[in-house]
Amino acid sequence: MQDFYSTKEYRKKQSILTKQNWQKGVFDFLYKDKREERICKRLNCKKKFEVLRSSHKIYCSKSCSAIVNNKKRGRLPIEVKLKIAQSLMGRNNPFKGVIKVPRIEVVCNNLVCKKKFFTKKWRNRKFCSKNCVMSVVGKKPTSPKAARGKSGIRKDINNNIYFYSRWEANFARLLNLLNIEWIFQAKTFDLRTQTYTPDFYLPKYDIWIEIKNFLSDYSKNRDDKFRKLYPDKNLILILKEDYLKLQEKFASKIKNWEYS
Repeated sequence: MQDFYSTKEYRKKQSILTKQNWQKGVFDFLYKDKREERICKRLNCKKKFEVLRSSHKIYCSKSCSAIVNNKKRGRLPIEVKLKIAQSLMGRNNPFKGVIKVPRIEVVCNNLVCKKKFFTKKWRNRKFCSKNCVMSVVGKKPTSPKAARGKSGIRKDINNNIYFYSRWEANFARLLNLLNIEWIFQAKTFDLRTQTYTPDFYLPKYDIWIEIKNFLSDYSKNRDDKFRKLYPDKNLILILKEDYLKLQEKFASKIKNWEYS
């Protein structure tokens, strides 16, 4: 019986089965951390990506894989091309009779506008122009188009507050470190053509704080309107230069500080 288990055929069969199970992730339970970080094997890429330990992936994307492997394969032989052509024979062209770039008619979601316009279906456009987008979306407390940071709840700060960026969360941690009372997005101000909700309010000092990576034309106009309509409100802008100075001074003292 022992001779059977030591034969080459049996060992080869078991090796194949083990490799298949490994690729399926059967043995992932052996690792606490089931994912690992790898570096793309394409010389001009070297991008880092995460995969399951059992995954055989060595490239970060199909594009990188194709660039490397297609060079190795070279041009397809005529026999292979003929086989591919033959396998496609008899299939109906899915694009036959269809315009190359299908367009649909949409009504602008801005109730004041209601203009009809044509767009590609896959773009999922709802507004005819950027002005219409901002006239509607810009009135919300935080515009989805503006909030491009890492959004979410930070449990080390508060289980109920949803921050829209790392900078906002870090500033809240800084205020906690300095024992300064704060309220996140305490009030929305009406600017007639739009609304504005500053990031923080400090009740003890009666100060409003807005944190911005940079000031776009839209943000500058909004800031000017706010200061003209509410001259009694003390608004402080913390821009990138100010934020980085705070980070350099306090980041090492705060346990969960998030870096960009």
